[in-house]
Amino acid sequence: MDIGVYLRREVTYDKMLALAKRADELGYFGAFLNDHIHGFADGGREPYVEAWTAMTGIGMQTKQLRVGQIVLFNSLRNPAFLAKSVATLDNMTNGRYELLIGSGWNEPEYKGYDLMEGGRGMPSAKERVDRFEESLKILNLMLSQEETSYDGDFWKLDQAFNVPQPVQKPMRISVGCKGPRMMRITAKYAQGWNIGARSMKAVRENFDKFEKIVEKHTDNKFSDYYISGFGGITVIDDDAKLRESVAQRAEQMKTDSETVLRDQFIGSTENIREKIRQLKEWGMDMCVMSISVDGNDDPLGHFKSEILNRI
Repeated sequence: MDIGVYLRREVTYDKMLALAKRADELGYFGAFLNDHIHGFADGGREPYVEAWTAMTGIGMQTKQLRVGQIVLFNSLRNPAFLAKSVATLDNMTNGRYELLIGSGWNEPEYKGYDLMEGGRGMPSAKERVDRFEESLKILNLMLSQEETSYDGDFWKLDQAFNVPQPVQKPMRISVGCKGPRMMRITAKYAQGWNIGARSMKAVRENFDKFEKIVEKHTDNKFSDYYISGFGGITVIDDDAKLRESVAQRAEQMKTDSETVLRDQFIGSTENIREKIRQLKEWGMDMCVMSISVDGNDDPLGHFKSEILNRI
């Protein structure tokens, strides 16, 4: 299983770039940023670099690392223009762009930036998913052919050109989602699926849901899709510190420490190694992780040598 590095744990572009370069040096799969216009602390006033611009810069300043957003916010961009941007960045990075996208959910961004224009605010969940389905169809068309015309409910394209085409053929599209309708759209139109990896239990439950949807609505198998996750990992090898951190999390979650150690992505190096091994056995191909290693100023190095290289 591959690991992508989540860069938003850093605040400035320079520090994100340094983290990405370290990941590139160590042979990690990729580097990713969430695609939001503002943050979630201090009422959105915290420093927050824009994800497309930042990842373009990081793509230009790394050598082998794949780059992308976890996940693209569909309502931020016209899908035809997004297809052009994806193809361009894939050419600029010589085929290293990883495309993951979701429907959008954060109401303050819709209102604050008037994303739908005219002061509409955030559309209903149904409309957001309707728009997303149409966007996915357009992306599939424009990333596989040089000229596209399309007559939809939200977008009408008349000879939209996308030249040059992406380096990657085909251009894999993964969808970040957990709702049943979004899963059905993913199964039908996407090549990959991304799910939040907040706990082992939640991952297993969502895997089972998506597998049933794939079997019911397509002729595909679960293993035909590129399966990825997104979460955070905390490695603590000091027994006393680990017990304290686990107890605090158990109290927050209103559960017991044993459940936290078994289910959450916190634990000793050996504990985390076994969880990653389990995710791999379940069929996860890649997971984007914010990696923290207690008392270690090179968390990516520790995670690579002591966990990934020993699975």
